[in-house]
Amino acid sequence: MSRISVVMPVYNAGKTVVEAIESVLRQTHEDLELIIIDDGSEDDTLSAICSFQDKRIVLLQNSHDFIGSLNKGLQCASGKYIARMDADDIMHIDRLKIQHAIMEEEQGITICGTWMIPFGENVPRGKISGGDNGLIEHPVLQLLKGNFLYHPTTMIRRNFLSDRNLQYEHYACAEDYKLWFEVAKQKGVFYIESQPLLFYRISETQVSRSRQNEQQETGRRIRQEITEYLIEQKGNSYPEIKALFDNISALKVKKLFSPEDVFGFFYTLFTKNKLTLLSDE
Repeated sequence: MSRISVVMPVYNAGKTVVEAIESVLRQTHEDLELIIIDDGSEDDTLSAICSFQDKRIVLLQNSHDFIGSLNKGLQCASGKYIARMDADDIMHIDRLKIQHAIMEEEQGITICGTWMIPFGENVPRGKISGGDNGLIEHPVLQLLKGNFLYHPTTMIRRNFLSDRNLQYEHYACAEDYKLWFEVAKQKGVFYIESQPLLFYRISETQVSRSRQNEQQETGRRIRQEITEYLIEQKGNSYPEIKALFDNISALKVKKLFSPEDVFGFFYTLFTKNKLTLLSDE
């Protein structure tokens, strides 16, 4: 069994996929399989992939369905850990070695993310994208604030997902954010390594740019679910919180509160009362 399964869906990535694959195959941690799912590419992506003869590569094909391709990769993975990778990014040569060591040393960690280095046209050299680091306390609450993980940097303990039948769901442009929420509800433990272990390509074709409005709307949908989950968890002990939510939701309908106002209000409420409201979260 390969210790690490790298899952990389690709779609029309002929210009970048070779560099991405090479960065995986030259990892100092060599005990891996690279599962590439061609997501119905219409350019020369497939021929670029087939130019590699490395036996660690597993090539799957799927019709154009990014979420379906991600899940196909999860289902095929045989490793103890699943590492995500995108076809336009580049792994730091020691990425898998470092994350594997963290996961092996701390068996309670479910998902390990890292910081990353953005690159591309008009991107300043030396810039690092980071934020939270170390163990994330109260991950459900932190997810209400926003998605704190960079998806293509993550390494996931595979049996945590399989034992709980967790996979990506069709939440447009925010399928990772939704999965983290489901993992957090199942008491998953999140850790972020502050070393930048991924070179993240910035381009105009990225989802975060080309479908920004859709991504933001899906993010609001997930934050609504998180808010309702937190309130439901405390509904019996604190019915006042549920009543407060209903009243604020009514004000939102009348456009006196924005969705962001609602999320911010309850984030503040739960943050200021962590010991009382999140003692069993």
